[in-house]
Amino acid sequence: MTDLGYGKMNVEKLIEGLDGIYGPGRGAGVYMTIIPGILADFNKMLAKSGSGHEVTEEYRLEDGKGSVFLRGRIMPSGEKEIEAELIGK
Repeated sequence: MTDLGYGKMNVEKLIEGLDGIYGPGRGAGVYMTIIPGILADFNKMLAKSGSGHEVTEEYRLEDGKGSVFLRGRIMPSGEKEIEAELIGK
């Protein structure tokens, strides 16, 4: 799990999924391009939800090749937990 300032999530798994959609070795570049904006938006939703409430959201990739599903919560300690799943078309 990696904490990028948006909460802990499995970045490596997400990059592997993007490699599967866009081709070997391209996942990290795609990740660095699109995921920060998605996480910033999701982080705003988490902040509005308050501690202990689960938030889920689907973000479709602009090229239609897949969707990123995020589920997260702010723990009573203030730590954010975010689970990400990538579904390719």
